[in-house]
Amino acid sequence: MSQIDTYDDITIPTYIINLKERVDRLTHIKKQFDGKREFDVTLVEACKHEIGAVGLWQSIVKIVKLAMANDEDVIIICEDDHEFTASYSKQFLLENIIDAHDQGINILSGGVSGFNLAVPITENRYWINSFWGTQFLVIYKKFFQTILDEKFTNEDTADGKFSEMTSNKMTLYPFISIQKDFGYSDVTKSNQAFGNVAKLFEDTAKRFEIIMTVYHRYRSGF
Repeated sequence: MSQIDTYDDITIPTYIINLKERVDRLTHIKKQFDGKREFDVTLVEACKHEIGAVGLWQSIVKIVKLAMANDEDVIIICEDDHEFTASYSKQFLLENIIDAHDQGINILSGGVSGFNLAVPITENRYWINSFWGTQFLVIYKKFFQTILDEKFTNEDTADGKFSEMTSNKMTLYPFISIQKDFGYSDVTKSNQAFGNVAKLFEDTAKRFEIIMTVYHRYRSGF
């Protein structure tokens, strides 16, 4: 049996965070996963908090508790503004989830809107020391309890916390996930203006493209 055939039997528990009043986002995210049977989707009502970042973290904790109760080995946490890119494929995602697990990774991002430092580990996976964007995160079982034990204050952000909590994190590039720009954000006030989110992902992709070019150049010996 080929590796691709084996993937036919794999589904990834996928938890989608949505505020019930955000019907536009719910419609959008359902379309993103329509027909993609590799995802076992569960809609999770977002926790409400006057500080959006706190509500997001509370929603993440809620999901991790569900995952632990279900004895899941790996999950995807997805925000309702996630949007698949043309680079997405089932094989690409599952291969990288498996390979990242073998490398001891705690978090694998489908795409980030910013980062500080990045190192190419493979052609399509990059170690990052910090990142921005939590719209599509693969989280592995060994990291579940760490999330539950972490203290989160009103000044924290989810991506900031994840960046601090573990050095074992990577992102995929080319990105398979970006954020759809709704012209408003339930979490980040600086993303209220239409076009801001798209530009962040575009600029970050350009940075990764430079790193990828250097990686290929030196790997091939010029």
